[in-house]
Amino acid sequence: MNVSAGELRHRIDIVRSASTPTGRGGFTETVATIAGNVAAKVEGLTGTEAVKEKVLRGVRVYRLTIRWRPGILTSDRISYSGDPEPLNIRSAVDLDGRRRWLVIHADTEA
Repeated sequence: MNVSAGELRHRIDIVRSASTPTGRGGFTETVATIAGNVAAKVEGLTGTEAVKEKVLRGVRVYRLTIRWRPGILTSDRISYSGDPEPLNIRSAVDLDGRRRWLVIHADTEA
């Protein structure tokens, strides 16, 4: 896999949700940025429509390439300025096993 530094022209944030105890028997949802201002190559792959809760919504699928980093989970989300909706990570794969690049497939499906 060959990606030049010039292709990493987008900036993304990778965020993770966690449930934090309130101390009164409940939980509150917190969101923490685990990697901010990450250089990425963002490619739009497809766009479709899906009916969710009786509302027709557009679903966009992206392939993002970043420099390899450990610990990216499919439960994490990506905040990308090119799309107002957070992106759900569907897979994060080191394609050649050399720990140089991480290819992430993500979409806007709720």
